[in-house]
Amino acid sequence: MKKPAKTREELEAAIRLEMEDICELPTDIAISVVPSQDTWKVAIMTDGQLDAGRAEMIETIADRLRTEFDLRS
Repeated sequence: MKKPAKTREELEAAIRLEMEDICELPTDIAISVVPSQDTWKVAIMTDGQLDAGRAEMIETIADRLRTEFDLRS
């Protein structure tokens, strides 16, 4: 069964929204969704040092969303 597709921006917003529900998302973190082979992955960028716990939460959210949504080209 084909998964519904979302744009990069929609997936990025969904990740940010879930992170805000869990904890305060620092303003120095940028989250980007990028195509990866036949799926997508999340890239996390920061001006400072990335908190490992927050990075893990972002990856966990992205992993779950990846099972629910495809990336719309």
